[in-house]
Amino acid sequence: GGGTFTRDESNEEKTSSLEVKLRTASLEGSGKRASTASTSVAGSLTLDSKRTSVAFDAGRDREEVEAFNSVLSNFKAVTLTVNSFFKQDGEKLKDDDLYKFLLDLKKPTSVLKRLKCMAGSLKIDISKPSENQACCLTPSLLQVKPYPDPHARPTREIEEYPAKEVFAPWTTYKNFLYVSPQSINFSNRTGSARNIAVKVQFMLNEDNTDKIIYGKSSSSMYHREAWAPVTYHNRTPDFYEEVKLEMPPKLNDKYHLLFTFYHISCQKPTKSQ
Repeated sequence: GGGTFTRDESNEEKTSSLEVKLRTASLEGSGKRASTASTSVAGSLTLDSKRTSVAFDAGRDREEVEAFNSVLSNFKAVTLTVNSFFKQDGEKLKDDDLYKFLLDLKKPTSVLKRLKCMAGSLKIDISKPSENQACCLTPSLLQVKPYPDPHARPTREIEEYPAKEVFAPWTTYKNFLYVSPQSINFSNRTGSARNIAVKVQFMLNEDNTDKIIYGKSSSSMYHREAWAPVTYHNRTPDFYEEVKLEMPPKLNDKYHLLFTFYHISCQKPTKSQ
């Protein structure tokens, strides 16, 4: 069996030269339950009138369950449009402060003048899939029948993190680990580390890595390492990359995660370098 809960464990270790914050969330394949410190949700919503079902706690009224399922089955396509984009300086404006400003977005306050607005438009279409959805991939990237064309563009199912326990039988084995580097502080460190890159690896021992990191949609299925995007000229960058790993069934004391930090130079190297 597997699990669909997420466990968020944050450990902060501060030094004068380096501050790293990591958030890890694991899906345990053993079926054991764990106390949930916080719940995080990522991905998009896919609705299928044939396969969508919702299970609630036993104390919920049956009428409420039927009403909720009716809303899902009658879901109509919607389009979300975003026209406001703000430039964020991570050294001066953290995420928590930005969220407070966005709450007052439609109020004529002087606080919003601190945010630099950039032109742009983003449209997100949310709709139900067709009745006979083909070429689907599970969160484990397994093909779901029917899969008539192996070269067709697939539809990828998103792993669910339910806020409450869902009572359903487990039919597939899952043992995932999600790692999300959050931030790093090099402001008190000497040197020219301003374009900071983070590499994440799953190590079998001190020298060997394992190819269990899921790749992006445009790359191969598994990789030995994952990289977070670089923020230009920022000594205290915030990262928003999520790394997904397919954990081995059996672990030992030598297995560990390795985080390596690099400064990416934007200048062409000279002949002497």
